[in-house]
Amino acid sequence: MPSAAVFRILFVGDKNESHALLARMLEDSDIAIDDVVPCRDVIASVARRGPDLIVFSLDAEAHELADTCRALKANPATLTLPVMALARSSRSRLSAFDAGVDDFLTHQIRRDEFLVRAHGLLRAAASRRQLAAEQLAEEVRRRELIRAAFRRYISPKLADRILDTPDLCNSVLAGANSRAYAAVMFADMRGFTGLSEQLPPGDVVELLNEFFGVLTDIAFEYDGTVFNMAGDGLMVGFGVPVEQSDGAERAILAARRMLAQFGVLAERWKERHRIETGLGIGLNVGEVIAGNVGSATFMNYTLIGDTVNVASRLGQRARAGELLFSDAVKRSLDATGFDVAALPLPPLVLRGRSNPIDIFCVPSHERIDFRSH
Repeated sequence: MPSAAVFRILFVGDKNESHALLARMLEDSDIAIDDVVPCRDVIASVARRGPDLIVFSLDAEAHELADTCRALKANPATLTLPVMALARSSRSRLSAFDAGVDDFLTHQIRRDEFLVRAHGLLRAAASRRQLAAEQLAEEVRRRELIRAAFRRYISPKLADRILDTPDLCNSVLAGANSRAYAAVMFADMRGFTGLSEQLPPGDVVELLNEFFGVLTDIAFEYDGTVFNMAGDGLMVGFGVPVEQSDGAERAILAARRMLAQFGVLAERWKERHRIETGLGIGLNVGEVIAGNVGSATFMNYTLIGDTVNVASRLGQRARAGELLFSDAVKRSLDATGFDVAALPLPPLVLRGRSNPIDIFCVPSHERIDFRSH
C-alpha cells in the first residue's frame, strides 16, 4: 500500500480484470488496495484490519456476494462500512443493490467519476460513524444519568442489576404497577418536634441530612430501596423492585444497624445541642403494589397496600430504641431459622380491623419515651 494513501480498500475477488482496473484508477490517489481476499474470508479480514471501503468484484463468486454483504450489514461493527460492487456489465446491478451494496460501477466508469463516487461513499461512511458515535455517547450519558438517579433510591448493586435487565428496567422507568412480596420498614425519629423548637431551621436541616444519611447508607448496604423520605421518617422496601427471598432478614439486620448507628449519632447531637432524640422502627412483610401514585403533573413511585399500612402503624407505635414487627415477619424468620431474640407484646388493634395482630419487639439497650415526635 503506497505511503501517501489515506484510505484503504479491501478488494473481494481474484486478481483479475476488475482488480487490474481498480489498481489503475487508484494510481496517484489517496486510496489504495490494502488486501485482496475471496468472499469466504471477508469477515475474518475485516476483523483483523478494518478497511475504509470494500469493493466486490462480480467477475467471480457473484453468487456469494449476497450472503457476505448481508452479513456485513447485519453486524453493528461493520454496518457503516461502505460497500461497492464492480462488474463488467450492469446485468447484476439490481441483485447487487438488493444484497446491500452502496454503489455499483461497471468497467466503463471513468477514473475521475470513480474517485468522486468513492470519496462520496467514504464521506457518507464517516458521517454515519460520527453519528453512531454521538448516539452511543448520548446513550451512555443517558444510562449514567439513570444509574445516578437510581443510586439515590437504591443500592448501586441493585441499580446495576435493574439497568442490566431490560424488562425490569423498562418496568421501573415506566412506573408500571407491579405486585411484589416485600418487607416494608418505617423508621421515624423521636423527639423531632422538640428538636425543631429548640434549634434554628438551618441546624434542623443539617441534622436531618445526617439522620437520613446514616439510615439510607445502611438501607443500601442491605440492598433496600428508599421509597419515601419526608419530615422525620423514612420508608424502605426490601424485595422490591428486585425480588429478594431473604427480604425480611435483610430488613431486620438493617433495622438493628440503624438503631445502633443512630444511637451514636443521637449521643453526638446531645453533646452538641443538648437535645434528646431516638429512633423507632416498624416492620411488616407481605404483598404490596409498587407503582406511580399522583397526578398528571406530579407522580411518586411508592409502595401501597395493607402491608404498608401495618408497617407504618408499627413505626408510629415503636418507642425510641425499639424495633416492632408483625407476626408475619416472625413467621418468615422462623421459616428460615433466623432468631432475633424477639419479645412478644400484647396484640395491637389497628383502626379499621376487627381482629388485633400479634406483634414482637427487638429492643436496644436503652429506650426513651417521648411525648411527641
